[in-house]
Amino acid sequence: MGDDAELYIESGGDPTTLISDLYWKKYVDDDLVNAHRKQNTMVFIDAESVSADHCPRICGQCRSLGEINEIRYYARQNDPSTSAWKDQAKAYDIKPILMYGEPERNKIDNKIIKDIRRILNTNKSIDIFCIASRDGDFSQIVQEIRGKKKRAVVLAMKNTSEKLKGSASEVRGI
Repeated sequence: MGDDAELYIESGGDPTTLISDLYWKKYVDDDLVNAHRKQNTMVFIDAESVSADHCPRICGQCRSLGEINEIRYYARQNDPSTSAWKDQAKAYDIKPILMYGEPERNKIDNKIIKDIRRILNTNKSIDIFCIASRDGDFSQIVQEIRGKKKRAVVLAMKNTSEKLKGSASEVRGI
């Protein structure tokens, strides 16, 4: 007898049991496994708009989402307003991405967007993109992330742009 006949006999002769058991094994079990799989997460912090005081909450929120691939904070080199991030980077194993030169409008934002886009298109193992910022400038890249069937989580403060929060898959307070 073939495998199906043996399964039929083991199920007590009821073909609906066989079908439901096979369905459960093939589809439901796979969905449960995927739902409980730790998802790979990348975190992008706009240090110009998010205080270093939020670092513990940012890291905690992201760790609860999945396996952290990397956390990055973006700032201008020698910017006194973001200097507190240097200590937090050491304490929480955060990679600093420091921009050189004179301040320019949206320089940091554009670098974050460029990096997210590059990772989105080259690193298929990243499931969740977390962005800690108040700027509405990130709403377009958040929509791109979602268009690629990835989760875009915005780590928001009270004064975070409604446009940014509205474009996210999920918003978490920090």
